Amino acid sequence: MNRMILTTIRLTILSLITCTLFSCTSKATNKSETFSIRITEKPLTFCNPISINVGSQRVGRMGEPVVVLYKDDYYLITGGSGYYYSNNMKDWTYVNAPNYPRGVPSCATDGETMYACAMNSRNVFASTDPKSGVWTQVGTLDSDRYGDADLFIDDDGRFYMYWGWSQILPVQAVELDPKTFKEIGKPVVCFFGNYKEHGFERRRPDDLIFPYFTHRPYFPEEYPWIEGPWMIKHNGKYYLQYAAIGLEFASYSHGVYVSDSPLGPFEYSPHNPLTFKTTGFMVGAGHGSTFHDKNGQLWTICMVPSFYGGGRGSSELALFPTAVDAEGVMHSNTAFGDYPQYYPGIIENAAKSNFTGWMLLSHKKYVEVSSSLEGFKPANAVDEDMMTHWAAATGDAGEYMTVDLGRQCDIYAMQINFDQQQDPNAQGARGGRGMGGFGGGMGMGMGARGGGGGTPTRYQSYTVQVSNDNKNYSMLIDKSNNTQDLRHDYIELAESVKARYVKLTNVFTQNNGMFAVKDFRIFGNEKNAKFTKVKDIMAARDLEDPRDATITWQPVKNADGYVVRYGIEPDKLYNNYMVYDTHTITIYSLNKNEKYFFGVEAFDSGTDYYREKTEQTMGRGAEIELSGGRGGGAGMGMRGGGSSVRKMTYEGVNEYVFENITPGTYRLNHTFGPVLWTGQLTEAELIGSGDKPTLTATLTPLGTGTKVLGKMELKVVPGQQSGKIIVTFNYDK
Repeated sequence: MNRMILTTIRLTILSLITCTLFSCTSKATNKSETFSIRITEKPLTFCNPISINVGSQRVGRMGEPVVVLYKDDYYLITGGSGYYYSNNMKDWTYVNAPNYPRGVPSCATDGETMYACAMNSRNVFASTDPKSGVWTQVGTLDSDRYGDADLFIDDDGRFYMYWGWSQILPVQAVELDPKTFKEIGKPVVCFFGNYKEHGFERRRPDDLIFPYFTHRPYFPEEYPWIEGPWMIKHNGKYYLQYAAIGLEFASYSHGVYVSDSPLGPFEYSPHNPLTFKTTGFMVGAGHGSTFHDKNGQLWTICMVPSFYGGGRGSSELALFPTAVDAEGVMHSNTAFGDYPQYYPGIIENAAKSNFTGWMLLSHKKYVEVSSSLEGFKPANAVDEDMMTHWAAATGDAGEYMTVDLGRQCDIYAMQINFDQQQDPNAQGARGGRGMGGFGGGMGMGMGARGGGGGTPTRYQSYTVQVSNDNKNYSMLIDKSNNTQDLRHDYIELAESVKARYVKLTNVFTQNNGMFAVKDFRIFGNEKNAKFTKVKDIMAARDLEDPRDATITWQPVKNADGYVVRYGIEPDKLYNNYMVYDTHTITIYSLNKNEKYFFGVEAFDSGTDYYREKTEQTMGRGAEIELSGGRGGGAGMGMRGGGSSVRKMTYEGVNEYVFENITPGTYRLNHTFGPVLWTGQLTEAELIGSGDKPTLTATLTPLGTGTKVLGKMELKVVPGQQSGKIIVTFNYDK
C-alpha cells in the first residue's frame, strides 16, 4: 500500500497560488518596447491542432517543426523537399525546393544567409533567396551521426551543432567552422535523460496512445527517448530545449536546460516541463522549436500525435505562447491550449493569456444523428477524445449530426475534426476502423497557396446550419464543393451567431468512406463564461514516488471543468492539467526533489452537460408482452402456439401500440412476471373505422414507494383490416 504525505493548502497561500485565467504567468523580459499589432483582419484566431493545406494535395506527415524568422518572413520547415513561408504566421505559401535536405530538419540564419542540414546527413546547404527554392551545398560535416541535428548560429557568428536521439546516448554539442563546417574541438556531453528524477520523462503505459512497436509490451518503467534538441538564445542565456519520451505518448513533451555558454555546462530547469499537455482533444507537445516573433515574443511550435482511420498513428502541429520571466525561467502556456487562440502579433505578452475566452460549448452535449455504424456512437463526436469518432452508416449526402447545446448560445467559432472510416464489412476494407493511415499530418493556417496538387480534386464536403427550435434552420457554412484536405477544419465566424442547435450535414465523402467525425467542437459564450478560484485544495504527494501527486478540491456547482496549475514557486504555476467533469486528478509529471504549489480554477461555459438517462435511451428494463393464444392469427408472429411480441418501456414514453391484431385470444403480461389482462377479441371489436375504442380495461396502479401516481390502461382500437391493442401509462399530474 502506498504511503502518502497529505499537504493542506492554506487559504492565505491560495490567494497567491491560484491563478485566474488572465494572470497566471510572469511577464517575459524580452517584450518589445514597440509592440505592434501585426494582424488586424479576421480571422484573428487559430485552434490547435493547426492546419496548412496546399492546393488539393493530401495532407502528409508534419513533424519535427522548425520556425525561423528571416528577412521579415517566417519559414516553417517540417521535412520533405519543400517548406512554407508567411509574413504573419497565418497565410502560408509553399516553396518546392528539390535540393533542400530531407528528413528531420535543421535550419538557422545569420541574418543574411539561411543554412540547412538534416539528421544523419553530412551535407550543409545555404540560400540567400529561400523563396526561390534554390539551395547550394556549402559544406560537409565531419559526421553522419548527428541524430536530430540542430544547427545554431550565435550572435557573434559562431556556429554550433547540437544532436541527440536515443534512450541511452546523451544530447551533445560541438562548435563548427563557419566556412568548412568541420568540428572545432571535441564534442561535449550536455545531458542525459533522467526519468527517475523527472516525472514527465517517464514512458508510462497508461499514457500510450498508439504503439510504435509490438514485439514487446511497454514496461511500467523504462528509459525515455530524449530527442530533438533545439538551442535558442534569449537575454544572454542559452536555452537548450529537448523532447522527451516519444510521439506515441500523450505525455510527449519538452524540457529545457539553461547555460551561460553555448557549450555549457547546462543546468536543468526545475520548472520543467516546458510544454506539456495530456488532457483534452489535442494531447502531446514535443520535438519542435522555440522562436522569436517580430515583436520579440517567444513561441514554441510542437509535434503532436495524430490518428486517422486506424493505422500506426502520425503527427501534426501545435503552437503555444512562451516567455522568459524576470528570473530567467522559460515557460509556455498550454492552458486552454486546444481552444481558440490569437495568432502571434495580436496579443502583447501572449504567454500571460492568449486564450480568446471562447468556451467549448459542444462537449458532452446531446447528439442526434441520421444513422450510426455499429460501434461508432454519436457521443464519440463530442467526447474530446482524438482516438474515437462517430461514423454514419453510409457516406451518402444527407447523413447528419445535430448538436443540442441545451440553450441558446453565442457561437464565435467551430472546429470540425473529421476521421476516415470505411465499412468494415465491405470487400477489401482494411481493418475495423477504416481506411488505414493516410499519414495524418497537418500544418497551420488557412489560405496556403501553391505547392502543386494531389490526385483528389474534392474532399470531405459539408454544410453547417443553425436553429433555435430544431425545425427551422439557416445556413451558416457551405463547403459543398470542398477542394482541400481539411481534417481539422477551424472556422472563425465573421460575426457571432445565436443558436441552440448546430447541424453538420454530409454532402460528399471521398474514397467511398462513411461520413465520420472525430469531434465537432463549437466555441463561444464569451460573455457568459465564468472562472472561479477554487478553495479547499488538498495535494497528496506519493511518499514512495514523489513524482506523483493526487490533487483533490471542493467541486464548484455547474463547473464544466477545472484548470489545475502547479509549479515550484507560488507565483510561478507554469504547468497545468485540464480536468473535465470531476474534482480530482493524479499527476505523474513532478520533479522528484522539488516542493510544489497548486492552484485550481473552475470554468463554466454557461451550458449544462447532457446526462444520459438510460431509462429514457435504453429503457427501464421492464417489458410488456402480448401473446396470441387459441385461434392464433394475430399477426406480428403471434400465431397459434403462443408466439409473443415484447415492448421495452421507456421513461417519458406512455403509449405502447401492438398492431395487426386479428380475431383471437390474447394475453398481456409483464414479461417474466404476472398476467395483466387476457381476453378474446372478435371481428366486431377489431374491424371498423374511427378511433373510438371498442374495449377498455384498467390493468394496474402505477407509482413509486408508497405513492400511487397513476394507472396502466388498455384499449382496443379497430382498423380497416386489423385492429390495435394500445397500452397506456396514465400518470396524475
